[in-house]
Amino acid sequence: MKPLRYHGKGAALVAGLVLLAACGGQDEEAAAAAAQAAADSAAAAEAAAAAPLPVELDACGLITAAEAQQIIGVEVGEPTRDANDPNVCKYSVGPASMGGQFNIVTRMVYSMNASEELVQQYKDSGITTTEAAGIGERSFWAPQQNMTQLNTFFSGNHIMLTMAYVGPDAKQRTLVEKLMQTALAKQQPAAAPQEPAPAPQQ
Repeated sequence: MKPLRYHGKGAALVAGLVLLAACGGQDEEAAAAAAQAAADSAAAAEAAAAAPLPVELDACGLITAAEAQQIIGVEVGEPTRDANDPNVCKYSVGPASMGGQFNIVTRMVYSMNASEELVQQYKDSGITTTEAAGIGERSFWAPQQNMTQLNTFFSGNHIMLTMAYVGPDAKQRTLVEKLMQTALAKQQPAAAPQEPAPAPQQ
């Protein structure tokens, strides 16, 4: 997702607003306010353009087997990348007879409304989502039969973590949330635009 760039246009925008204010007979305070608003907008655009672009996350690099084992409390197998989709990573949990597992899927997003679009897709499929506050930029649960699924949007990426056969849903939600928070804590988010400094008082 390439941020919009406004290099060289900020100054022209400021000058244009000041000229409009003068031609319209506005007083000096109104002209100054218009100029400051334009300057703030231009500064925010410049900051956004300078921020690092999001990078694609590696599904198998988000969390190690050792980290997962410490969270879940039973043996976790080493992450295995899906042969048909490198953005899918699989972990076994506990003995083979238990059948426990969790998967991580990562995708870059290219829409400002990606999370809303995904919620609508789940709704169209008859799945009711619920918000999971405080995880990434936005997260929501999308429970399905025998599975606990958390969808998280973070720094231009969609991360889907699905767990099955590790325990009842309430337990799995606690584990999935801890796994996701552990994975996110190791990532460097794309820098957010900085607030412009306040204009000096005249």
